Amino acid sequence: MEIAKVRNFAIVSQSGSGKTSLAEALLYSAKATKRLGKVDDETSHLDFEPEEVKRKITISTGFYTFSWNKHSLYLMDTPGEDNFLHETISALRVADSTIFVADAVDPVKPQTQKIWNLIQDAGTPVMMFLNKMDRERANFDSSIEAIRSALDIRLVPITLPIGSEENFKGVVDLVQMKAYEFSEDGKKKPVDIPSDMTDVVEEARNNLIEYAAESEEELLEKFLEGEELSSEEIIAGLRQGILDGGFVPVLCGSATKNIGASILLDLIVSFMPSPEERGDVTGEDPDTGDELHRKPAEDEPFSALVFKTLTDPYAGRLSIMRVYSGTIKPDGTILNANKKEKEKYGPLFVLKGKEQENVEEAGPGSIVALAKLKQTVTGDTLCDPAAPIVYPFVEFPSPVITYALKPKSRGDEEKITQALSRLREEDPTLQVTRDPETNELLISGLGQIHIDATIDKMQRKFGVSVDLSTPKIAYRETIKAPKKGVIYRHKKQTGGAGQFAEVHFDITPLPRGEGYEFEEALVGMNVPRNFVPAVEKGIQEAMQAGPLAGYPVTDVKVRFYDGKSHEVDSSEMAFKIAAIQCFKKGVLEAKPTLLEPIVKLVVTVPEENVGDIIGDLNSRRGKVMGMEPGKGVQTVTALVPLSEVQKYVLDLNAMTAGQGTFTVEFSHYEEVPPNLIDKIVAERKQEEKK
Repeated sequence: MEIAKVRNFAIVSQSGSGKTSLAEALLYSAKATKRLGKVDDETSHLDFEPEEVKRKITISTGFYTFSWNKHSLYLMDTPGEDNFLHETISALRVADSTIFVADAVDPVKPQTQKIWNLIQDAGTPVMMFLNKMDRERANFDSSIEAIRSALDIRLVPITLPIGSEENFKGVVDLVQMKAYEFSEDGKKKPVDIPSDMTDVVEEARNNLIEYAAESEEELLEKFLEGEELSSEEIIAGLRQGILDGGFVPVLCGSATKNIGASILLDLIVSFMPSPEERGDVTGEDPDTGDELHRKPAEDEPFSALVFKTLTDPYAGRLSIMRVYSGTIKPDGTILNANKKEKEKYGPLFVLKGKEQENVEEAGPGSIVALAKLKQTVTGDTLCDPAAPIVYPFVEFPSPVITYALKPKSRGDEEKITQALSRLREEDPTLQVTRDPETNELLISGLGQIHIDATIDKMQRKFGVSVDLSTPKIAYRETIKAPKKGVIYRHKKQTGGAGQFAEVHFDITPLPRGEGYEFEEALVGMNVPRNFVPAVEKGIQEAMQAGPLAGYPVTDVKVRFYDGKSHEVDSSEMAFKIAAIQCFKKGVLEAKPTLLEPIVKLVVTVPEENVGDIIGDLNSRRGKVMGMEPGKGVQTVTALVPLSEVQKYVLDLNAMTAGQGTFTVEFSHYEEVPPNLIDKIVAERKQEEKK
């Protein structure tokens, strides 16, 4: 395997720009596939999962290994839909280069900035493909200007379109100074540069040479002295500029008509870096935390990062990894450096859409898979047991929407837990928890489509159907006034031994967050002290379900100061029952109220949406605590009742065209406004009747 001839790249864009269509065109042009797969026709080689076919979007990164001009190419087709950007973040973590796809009809979409930020964070060299040049209203020049302005980046056209909209039929390659027209099957035919484009081509070519010259001092001197640069020097200069991130070259074409895909493949090979050119990779010693380095060379100790996991009910777990150093061959033992456990493995695969193909070895830059590793999960480093190293992984976005779920069939209770566990292996951004208060099983995800696709997958892969509902709010009950001298007598006389106990309580409110306090203040021998633990146990039991609406009681102090007992009929059970009833009676007489959970909401939105966001937060009983300006955005921090923001992501997306983001975390409990208490109590009683 020649490392200099390895290229791995992620294709990235906002949903709807034609990423997957471009990937399909690359595969067809390289003869890796026998037909041009199309998303709309449900014939895609990369979007093959039923959930993707149904929604016509990429949900899970698709992989394909193929060859072009004697180079090994590893393609990653990533999602652009906001709900699945964690997949994109993972792919960018291991990619050596990125193809950024833009739509020539609608070049700057709501999420364009967010996608570009992900690419910038990854720090890979980038090429841009301006897609859909054959569509109505597609415009090369205005698209370039719109993207340049929105993202503040240096764009350098490297191909120019021949014709426009429905008459778009080819491109001029400014590097080779050749023109090509494309037939319907994507084959390119050399043609003369159209005479009406001579001036435009010459200007663009000069611009290209200037950018090439800027990349190297020798070339710049030569250029400034008016000397002609050779083709080799221009290519070398452009390549250096791209690798340094000095500018982003732009190609144009039509993925669905396969115009421009073969030129993009040529330029991926010519301009994008090999693993060697990306340089050493940095990790740390799992025992000492010391920084370690690995060269992307076959004779280095083996190391790889698992960046994606696929699960199958029959085939088991498939761990997809990017090799950073050394060589791996089938059937061996490697170390999971994160878990400090050795893993035995069998065959080694490359991925070709939904197919897996056995390979005899893989070296630096390769994207390969191992099946049925027992300990390994996404984010783990696999390496030579004799040379442990751990590579850093990425931070995934936090879940923004939560549902309670329960199986439609009673017998599926156990199956649902197993299914969710397997789905979490595949998707680390899913959170599954059990609310200890409401006893609801909760699933949290990155958006509505994320949750819906997960539920569909659970039904298809594991045969478990569930119902989703809005989670119950964990309200609390407390009191607002002290109540002295609460007395309750428990007396039962029905044949045999009787039951007798009388307790006297003072009940007072505690400051918010103090919880519960019990004071034993008995004087004299009216109540034997051995009954005190039963009284306290009764109070604690009564606090689990308050008398107002059955919610836990908090921030209350109970002073047990007197009572009465009977030498025969008093018992621990009698005093426990008396304590329960006395506590309930006292709470109802001490101005009971409800408390609700308040969350800290941090919302980041474009500046033009700030007014709408603040108005909306006010309508949700929110209190804006502060605002912080950023580049073109504002971050608003507010305290809001949880009940008002359970589906906030859906409303925020509607208000900001998908450009807003937020985080939410529990802050504290606050009293529910009096006008809402009766409604909550009524709903709770209705629930209990069901």
